[in-house]
Amino acid sequence: MQEIDFDHIQINLNPRACDVTPIPEDLKRELAYLGAIAERKKFAASLIVNLYNPDVCGADMYKLTAYCRNESCDTLRDGMMTLIQLCAYMESHEIYGEAFVKKLIKQWEFRQ
Repeated sequence: MQEIDFDHIQINLNPRACDVTPIPEDLKRELAYLGAIAERKKFAASLIVNLYNPDVCGADMYKLTAYCRNESCDTLRDGMMTLIQLCAYMESHEIYGEAFVKKLIKQWEFRQ
């Protein structure tokens, strides 16, 4: 795991309070780390944006999984897999917040 500050990444652990069991606290770190990598790497952002709206961009899983293999621990991989599993029940903006996802869309120019 890279030395990256990801305390500023807000994770909503209870996005659908009436419909879905809250996300366990121990998964917050992995999801926040994925969010921090998404701010630095377009291929990581593409997964979060794709799980918000697949019409905006495709998820570059090839580059993301290759990047995960080079990490010294499994935090990024676990965050990626957790997000994919959670998005069977909700969209990524419910976890990261719509402002964060829209910031990624603008930053990486997904809508050109």
